[in-house]
Amino acid sequence: MHHPAKRKVVCAGRRFGKTHLAASIGCEKMIAGRRVVFASTTQDQVDTFWELAKEWLRPMIEARLIYKNESKRLMVFNYNGGRIKAKTAWNADTMRGDYGDFIVLDEFAQMHPGVWDYVVSPMMLDTDGDCWFISTPLLRNHFFQMYQKGLADDTGRWACFHATSYDNPYLNQDALTEITADMSESAYQQEIMAEFLEGAGAVFRNIRACLYEPDADITPESVRGHYVVCGIDWGKQKDSTVISVFDATTGREVDFDRFNQIDYTFQCERVGALMTKWGVQQALVELNSIGVPNFEALERANLPVVGFNTTSSSKPPLIESLSLAFEREEALWLDIPVATGELEAFERKVSAATGRSSYNAPAGLHDDSVVARALAWWAVLNRPQSHLQFARGQGLYASMDDHAQQPRRAQPDAAPVGTRTRHARGTGQQTEHSVFTRGRREKARPGG
Repeated sequence: MHHPAKRKVVCAGRRFGKTHLAASIGCEKMIAGRRVVFASTTQDQVDTFWELAKEWLRPMIEARLIYKNESKRLMVFNYNGGRIKAKTAWNADTMRGDYGDFIVLDEFAQMHPGVWDYVVSPMMLDTDGDCWFISTPLLRNHFFQMYQKGLADDTGRWACFHATSYDNPYLNQDALTEITADMSESAYQQEIMAEFLEGAGAVFRNIRACLYEPDADITPESVRGHYVVCGIDWGKQKDSTVISVFDATTGREVDFDRFNQIDYTFQCERVGALMTKWGVQQALVELNSIGVPNFEALERANLPVVGFNTTSSSKPPLIESLSLAFEREEALWLDIPVATGELEAFERKVSAATGRSSYNAPAGLHDDSVVARALAWWAVLNRPQSHLQFARGQGLYASMDDHAQQPRRAQPDAAPVGTRTRHARGTGQQTEHSVFTRGRREKARPGG
């Protein structure tokens, strides 16, 4: 209630007390002179809010300090004009024609996806008011995207909060445990634990099993002699530059850096300092758009960089390799909420015309950390054979033998640097496609 952010996304399990929270803060804001609008998807939810607010404000209503209109679900504080208006918003258009400077959208996951962008946001143009988005999840729909937007914000304007049904101390915990025993696992995770379940287009699964909290033992000194790589995805204004540093010998991400609105010169210096700190032996750098001048700057600094040109042909295997790593639990990644959110939101779409898959973040969200981690993992899979032999001999990587047998690996003895060998679909013949180049960009072409 007292967090200073103007946009708050509250993801909570059933019976946590979301509507009680909305009624409490609504009464407080009205008394302070704010125009409060509470909107929910059903009349029952609106009635619950209204009865709570009415009960808490009863002494002021009876003293005629507050005007109450029962049929319009409207209360006005006569002293300063503060008001509360409660209404249903199953149909987003019912919100039109009103305005407010403190708005609560209750059960936002159940509302029309365009209610915020096209209806509610313009209601606050006069005052740049505050808005709360409160809901139990519904798969990974627009509420999930709003939650990820809040997690990614670093301006202080947005804030996210998460709670399960168990976090409500006023519920009978024994009864809650007994009732949830009859629920399916997916219903329990979504309705009680307030988890965003995977949708039909989800790319990355089994994410939580592959996350870990770093400990004090992970230091640059602890990885000396290991094969350390990193993936770099560039950004500046809306997008962020992300660097994922990965220890290929032990199979875990050891550092993660994310920043934006920094001049490219300083970005390169920051990247170079991180690579030097961890003794990175190969950095896979995206070349698209602004990536080329940054790549050339790192190359001039004699840093071990390899360019990766992301195309409609090279991106699918890049992303699919990382997806498979999560599914097989081949690697451990740092538990960073923003990065986890991007993994969970990442989508696969299939073109109806060509049948090809495309991988991107949903509109309005970002995938910088996904691409950086995919590049780091691609560098792991395509590391020199000498390091494969070292890790296998040391027994440091549980799935090293499996990695060595993957047909997607670049084998320096069998193919030129920057190529990978695969079977052309339906032919049984081997073709070589350049997917990354050292020091320059090249288009994918048959025959290497």
